[in-house]
Amino acid sequence: MVITENKKYLFEKMKVPKAVMYLVVPTIISQLITIIYNWADVFFVGQLNDTFQMAAITICYPAFMMTTALSNLLGIGGASVISRALGNNNYDKIKKTATLSLLLSIIFSIVYSLFMFLLNDPLLYLLGADKDTIGFAKDYLFWVVILGSLPSVTNYTLSHLIRSIGKSQSASIGIAMGGIINIILDPIFIFVFNLDVTGAAIATCISNCLACAYFIIYLIVAKKDSLLNFSFKNLKVRDKVLLDSLASGLSGFFLTLMALFSNASINHLMSTYSAAAISGVNIAKKVDLCVVAFAQGFAQGVLPLIGYNFASKDTKRMNAVIKFSLFVSILFAVICVILFSLLPRPIVNIFIKDEQTVEFATDFLRILCLSMPLTTLIFLFNTIFQATQQTTRAMITILLRKGIIDIPIMIFLNHLIPIYGIVISQPLVDCSASIVAIILYITFLRKQKAQLTPII
Repeated sequence: MVITENKKYLFEKMKVPKAVMYLVVPTIISQLITIIYNWADVFFVGQLNDTFQMAAITICYPAFMMTTALSNLLGIGGASVISRALGNNNYDKIKKTATLSLLLSIIFSIVYSLFMFLLNDPLLYLLGADKDTIGFAKDYLFWVVILGSLPSVTNYTLSHLIRSIGKSQSASIGIAMGGIINIILDPIFIFVFNLDVTGAAIATCISNCLACAYFIIYLIVAKKDSLLNFSFKNLKVRDKVLLDSLASGLSGFFLTLMALFSNASINHLMSTYSAAAISGVNIAKKVDLCVVAFAQGFAQGVLPLIGYNFASKDTKRMNAVIKFSLFVSILFAVICVILFSLLPRPIVNIFIKDEQTVEFATDFLRILCLSMPLTTLIFLFNTIFQATQQTTRAMITILLRKGIIDIPIMIFLNHLIPIYGIVISQPLVDCSASIVAIILYITFLRKQKAQLTPII
């Protein structure tokens, strides 16, 4: 199976704005729906007006983020390799990469589930649980992570692989479907069955299982016409596909892994104050995820287009894609900054009515929204580096944003400005990371000028 004329037209000839929007709109929609269903857990549990149950979701969130890290490592890494293989017409490599990514997603997710099962209690206490929240946190973690890792990692990995061959709409349907099902099931399990925060976790687990089932059925139905071919016969011991795929996905993995450590540190520091502080920062970060979802969706959607044109050495088109992507994504982020700065309290009130939690969340949201354009910039540059095999640049960009310097800064600022210093650290770190990302991108452009036709 070779790439169709329609796909060649999409990657090579279609006007850049149209090609970008064709790939990114379905991805952004699916990402936003995913965020909405994350909001749904917070919203419906928030209606219980129980800060301990709300705090349990926050405590478990870093553990759940690890499933995203694994799907980024295997899914985004595989998608990057596949998009470049398309540009080089290397269809054998596409089959090998797809098979390996799927196989490893199953193995890694099972190992992670076993790890979380064996170290359940100590990890939850490390993440900020106490005697009031540990019971709720254990129940939530069991369904979302211990049972839910396999379908969660697998369905997101498959969505990245399907999107890499230009099937962005099909990939996004599965993710969006899972989100919509979760939104429907949340109130049923929480209020009708009176399962409270455990009900939210069960709804998430079921929705991920159904999304995974969709992708499996889709791949079986589309097998004859798809570039993706999953078979162990595609793999050989001496192939370099594994290293190529893991190297390409490494920055995506660390992007989430470092965010995991950062969020765990925030929870731990906030837990020394009150459950209201933990719940407040949780709500503020959930709203902030609206911009993160847009940035991630845009970046993931445009990755195949950048990777394809990089591999086929069409640097003029690649540069046009990058410029248009930067303009649209930053414009959206600026609009969100204005909206969240002017209307933080009404937005926070959607999730919870507890006055102390609302006060914290309102203040935290005003602080976090300052860095939204910078966050968007970092995500897009990271994707550019992933798509063009700039592993070191991608890793530097991510490590500077999360985990390396933000944790020491939030600890330091927490001593100077208790509670609020923890949140103020984010805009400061994003500012420094975005400056470094711009410098790395400029050096990348100069490198391309020396090797190929000028990009600018």
